[in-house]
Amino acid sequence: MTGPRQNPQNTEHEGNLYPDTGAQYDERGDDIPEPDAPPEILSPTTPGLIHMEPDSETEAPPPSGRRAARAAATQALYEAESAGHPARLALEQIAERDGLADGLRAFAVRLVEAVESTRLQLDERIAVLAPARPVARIDRVDRTILRLALAELSFEGDGRAPAAVIANEAVEIAKLYGSETSPRFINGVLGTVLR
Repeated sequence: MTGPRQNPQNTEHEGNLYPDTGAQYDERGDDIPEPDAPPEILSPTTPGLIHMEPDSETEAPPPSGRRAARAAATQALYEAESAGHPARLALEQIAERDGLADGLRAFAVRLVEAVESTRLQLDERIAVLAPARPVARIDRVDRTILRLALAELSFEGDGRAPAAVIANEAVEIAKLYGSETSPRFINGVLGTVLR
């Protein structure tokens, strides 16, 4: 062995081949690079930021108008059935999050209350309209959308939407929240109502 004798007791620079550089190492001895300073202003072109543009071919814009109220009601009823939360409380939080206007919020509340007050009758009607599937075996999202549409179809008065519009809106909500087969199933069940 040639060269100066190393003192085995000196552990001051152990693992650091270049003690004067101040480089840091992890437990395996690999360099830990110094992080880059964060930019002063973040923009979509800032390196390292993920900037997502909606894909117009696959992503639908968020619902608006009465569809937004129907979507909020669907979410609230789904949450009530899935997690056991009160649908009305869930609706208030969803309406607040989505910024629903007062008129749309009132419409969504009316939908939720109609479904909750007539759930058993709605399920009996679904059982008649879709005899091939027991109501309990229908996907929860689909069941919620069907209940909502059937409840809205029972509304009376001048403010009621035409039956075909209600059915179409249910299919559109199914496209947003349901499975791949949901829109066709919803359309088929509600189509028997419209005949």
